[in-house]
Amino acid sequence: GERFIDFLENEVPCKVKKSKKLIGTDVKSNISNYKFTSLVEIAPLCKDDLLYLPKGLAKSQSSINRLCLVKNVGEVMQIVDPVTGQIGTVSGGDFWGNYFRPLVTAARSRMGRYVVLDQTPVWEEKNNAKRQTSKQKRRVAELTLMKESDMGTSDSQVVVRSHLGYLCKSGDTVLCYNLTDTNIVDDEARENLEKTNMQDVVVVRKLYG
Repeated sequence: GERFIDFLENEVPCKVKKSKKLIGTDVKSNISNYKFTSLVEIAPLCKDDLLYLPKGLAKSQSSINRLCLVKNVGEVMQIVDPVTGQIGTVSGGDFWGNYFRPLVTAARSRMGRYVVLDQTPVWEEKNNAKRQTSKQKRRVAELTLMKESDMGTSDSQVVVRSHLGYLCKSGDTVLCYNLTDTNIVDDEARENLEKTNMQDVVVVRKLYG
């Protein structure tokens, strides 16, 4: 049991509570029997989940956008801003101290298939405290997308910025969250996203093959 708990602690952000209960004592031999119990709570987050971070946690991550994606889950969790490509790292302590649940869980049924019609690299001013401000090529690009189901029947298109833009070219297929089609139950997230005019479509991953 202890080995399995050690394995979990090294693989995912988790919280462990241990307890022991006295079952009985043999007074003559001075031997006691205990029942040991371990309760493991695993962070309810998976790769590609869409998050809306608590304000304090986002600020501690170099003021990353509060709307972000889970990039990787391990002993610590990597998150990425789907618009700028900024990356943050959330430790288990950070997560449990600012407990939150995903805004949208990464189920294929919640993602829409979009076809890339055009791709334009984006150049941004990147400020580095140790260096002078300079233009540096980022992996961000503007993508012109159309729902795969609309191909041939509609001219409806959407232009978004994506951290995966550098991987995409015309004709590729990507999976996206469409926030206009998503029932967001977090009132704060819904109100703030409306105020900030966040793009409605968030690119999650590129499909290959």
